[in-house]
Amino acid sequence: MTKSISGILKVLCILFITSCCTKETPSEIPDDNLPKIYDYNVLIVPDLSNRINPEIHPKPLNDTLLINTIADHIDNLLKIKSRQMNQLDIYKFDFINRGILNQHIANTEDLEINFRKFKDQAQEASHYKRHDLKPDIASFKNNISKVYDYSLAHSAGSDVWNYFNQNIKNSMINEPDKKVEIAKDEFVITGTRNIAVLFTDGYIESANNSSGLRLDQDLIKKIRKEFVSSGSVDLEKFILSKPEYLIRKTSDLNQLNVIVFEMVDRSLDKNGVTTVQPTDFEIMKIIWKKWLKDSGAAQVEIYPALTNKTEAYEALKKFMEEIK
Repeated sequence: MTKSISGILKVLCILFITSCCTKETPSEIPDDNLPKIYDYNVLIVPDLSNRINPEIHPKPLNDTLLINTIADHIDNLLKIKSRQMNQLDIYKFDFINRGILNQHIANTEDLEINFRKFKDQAQEASHYKRHDLKPDIASFKNNISKVYDYSLAHSAGSDVWNYFNQNIKNSMINEPDKKVEIAKDEFVITGTRNIAVLFTDGYIESANNSSGLRLDQDLIKKIRKEFVSSGSVDLEKFILSKPEYLIRKTSDLNQLNVIVFEMVDRSLDKNGVTTVQPTDFEIMKIIWKKWLKDSGAAQVEIYPALTNKTEAYEALKKFMEEIK
């Protein structure tokens, strides 16, 4: 009996020592705990309706100034999250109204900066960044200017809802994340994150007046009046309790992150002073965020009209750094 007990104790000691010395290898670490390195597919998407006409809707800064500042900082965006090389980012000007493409105003190849063409070509990518990136950015900005000049002279509506419901899918990159071994037993998760950088005033004044497809000033005034009459103190809770106020969900956007710039608050006077409460922007922000999140967008941020040309770049950089 004593020998039997002694043998059992020895086995238990061996098991205890083995379990203490066992170390989880990187290949066994759960994927959620591995470092993540993403490439970014950044779609710059302007609403080219009459909102871009400063004589009709004056605002502090033109879209092109904000977009140009983003373009001028592409080399910095390539380095976010300590990325050093082999980035496969795309920075592309995308169209809500794709009929403009048929006018041959600009060369579509000059409306994007595409690093995916350098996949598995690190040396060529490095050469491009040193010698050709700046000239391509200059061409990128010049062609965007041509699109804006044409749109100012040929005003047309912008169907933002249908863009998110259908058209954007042609510009997205939908690939599963994958685990990559970068050294012996060292792994990272790699993948691509889609980002729509939307420039819009936030008013969806569609020719289709069906419920859920518009957010015009008539609806905003109705929401404001009914909120004030209700005696409620929580605007978001009040709006979300009324399905008739909300924008209809689009098809699934679960591979997309959306940052919205330049929502122009028409309830402010020419000096930027609030004339009514709640403001148009406060109402629109709640409805837009609910719409995009319900449609599956992973991350959503919404900004009012900007007053400094670097604000759009700085906000986009922060947004990209926070994407999971």
